[in-house]
Amino acid sequence: MKRMLSLTLSAMCMASLAMGASKGEDPATPPKEILALLHDHASLTPTKVFDNLYCIGTKSVVAWALKTSEGIVLIDSMWNDEDAKLIEKGLRLYGLSPKDIKLIIITHGHGDHYGGANYLAKKYGAKVLMSQKDTEFMLSYNVGPNAPEYPKPKIDQYLKDREKITLGDTQIISVETPGHTVGGISLIFPVKYQGKNYEAMLWGGTGIPNDKNLQKAYKASLDKFEKYAKEYNVSVELTAHLFQDNGYSRLKSVYNESFEGTHPFIVGKKKIEEFFATYKKMVDEKLKN
Repeated sequence: MKRMLSLTLSAMCMASLAMGASKGEDPATPPKEILALLHDHASLTPTKVFDNLYCIGTKSVVAWALKTSEGIVLIDSMWNDEDAKLIEKGLRLYGLSPKDIKLIIITHGHGDHYGGANYLAKKYGAKVLMSQKDTEFMLSYNVGPNAPEYPKPKIDQYLKDREKITLGDTQIISVETPGHTVGGISLIFPVKYQGKNYEAMLWGGTGIPNDKNLQKAYKASLDKFEKYAKEYNVSVELTAHLFQDNGYSRLKSVYNESFEGTHPFIVGKKKIEEFFATYKKMVDEKLKN
């Protein structure tokens, strides 16, 4: 029940923000407690979550820095230039140089995911990748999560469905998963912990929109991405919004090394199945209304 509640609250929040922007209108206002979390820019402690993966961000949203043999892949970039500077600082805390950011993958065209990319790309020459559909979506609207205060980056490469992105010794699978937005993507990539390799997934767009066609697309995307999760034996679940699924406490336990037993982000096959089942149930409920 606790897991269902946390996922539902996250979906309420992100769906509320996505609504208006998809129709070119002011977004609906989510519940006060959720709105407060999404706009809580209090910094989280930068954390080395896996041997090759770092989490940097705020209570609102985080970016994930994936270290490879030829540089860093940054997954999402938060809201704005100030957040981009937070990413710089977080990397340096772990002896990593922002100059080594080679790729910035944007999961979808909302400002809390693309807003810091412009600063980092211009300063360090990193290439910014996003789907063509969501690039067009990003550029088409200037309200809500696409408001002008969230800088829109130049996209250097359009990501295609099922594309394999390689940097050094690391390969990332990009899967087009429309629903939250028209061209959002979700990712599967390798992480390492205590000498063992694991496959991680990041579902690219949490909130379920009100538009029925997008809801149907969302459900189809869940079915599609679940097949990839099974094919690649995914056992790690990540998100850009740690206010869902006890993310804050899980991150803190990793930083403090206070957890006992299994790493809190290595959830296993059963929990991955539960993730998809939970979201499918939420979509079905939305489709009924």
